[in-house]
Amino acid sequence: MICSPPRIPNGNFRPQEVSYMEGATITIYCNSGYHFKVVSGQNTAQCTKAGWVPSPECVNVTCEPPPEIAGGKVQGVRKSKYMPGERARYQCWQGFHMTGDSTVACENGTWTKRPKCTGKSEKCGPPPVIESGDLLSFPQQEYASGATVEYKCPSLYVLKGSPTITCVGGQWTTPPVCLVACTASEEDMDRNNIELRETTKKKLYLKSGDFAEFKCKVGYKQDPASSPFRVQCVEGTLVYPHCKPGRTCTVHESDMEKNNIQLKSSLSHHSTFLYGEYIYFECRRWWHAKSSRAEEFKVQCLDGVFKYPRCHNIFG
Repeated sequence: MICSPPRIPNGNFRPQEVSYMEGATITIYCNSGYHFKVVSGQNTAQCTKAGWVPSPECVNVTCEPPPEIAGGKVQGVRKSKYMPGERARYQCWQGFHMTGDSTVACENGTWTKRPKCTGKSEKCGPPPVIESGDLLSFPQQEYASGATVEYKCPSLYVLKGSPTITCVGGQWTTPPVCLVACTASEEDMDRNNIELRETTKKKLYLKSGDFAEFKCKVGYKQDPASSPFRVQCVEGTLVYPHCKPGRTCTVHESDMEKNNIQLKSSLSHHSTFLYGEYIYFECRRWWHAKSSRAEEFKVQCLDGVFKYPRCHNIFG
C-alpha cells in the first residue's frame, strides 16, 4: 500500500515526501487555534491499507465571544475570537448578585460554565464593547427593557450578526462582531514562493469571507503537501499555499540542430531557463514548420524537461 501526501487545511506535516509506504508515519502540525482532532497528546498518523490512520485533520478549537447573561455583562472588550485557554470575566449590573465563578475559560471550542446574576430590575447596564466596533450613539449607564442600540464596523471589516441589540429582561441580546480584514503581503508571499494569480499588486486586502487565488512564482512548482491555492480570508487569517523549487531547463545546441530550430533571437539571450518559464523557438533558415500554430514554438520549461518543436526542409 502506498499513501499520497495528505491535504491538511489549517495545518501541515513532516516529513514531506512524494509518496509513503505502508507503515510510514507523519507528524501533524496544526496552525494556531487548531488542534489535531484525535485524543490529546497524539499528533501522528500512519499509512495503512485503509489510508492514513487516524485521519490527519486539524479542527478549530477557538471560541466565539462569550455569551451575554441576564443582569450582567462581559468585562472589557468582547473579541471576535478567543484562543484555547483564554479567559473572560463577567460582572453584574448594580443591584444584582452573582452566583458561580465570575471567570470562564475557552476549552476545546466551548466556554466553561458561566455565572448567574440575580436581581429584580429588568433594566440593562451599558451595552457591550466589541473589538474594532463602535456604537452609533453615546452609551448610557442604564437602559430600560426594550431599548436598542446599534453598532458599526470600520472600513474593510465585516459586521457579523445583527447591528442592533435590544435590552430584554435585564440582558442585552447578542452583539455583533467586526471581522478583521486579511492582508496578503509581498513578504508572506515571497516566504512561500507564491504570487497573486491575477494582479501585480505587492499587497492585497481582503474582507473576511473573500477569496484570493495564488500561483507559484516562476522557478517554483506546487508542493504536494501545500494547502489549496484558492484561499479564503477567515477573520484576519490567510492559510498560504506553498511552492518548492523546480528544476531548470537547459537548451543544447545539438538538440536544436537535430530539430532544425534555433532560439528566437529577439526574445531569448540565454540557454538556461527556470521552471515555468517559456522558451521561444523558430525555424532555421531554409527550414519551415509543418503547422502554422505559433504556440508550438512557445515551449514551457516543466521541471527540467521541455518538448522541442521540429522544422522541415523547405524543399522537402
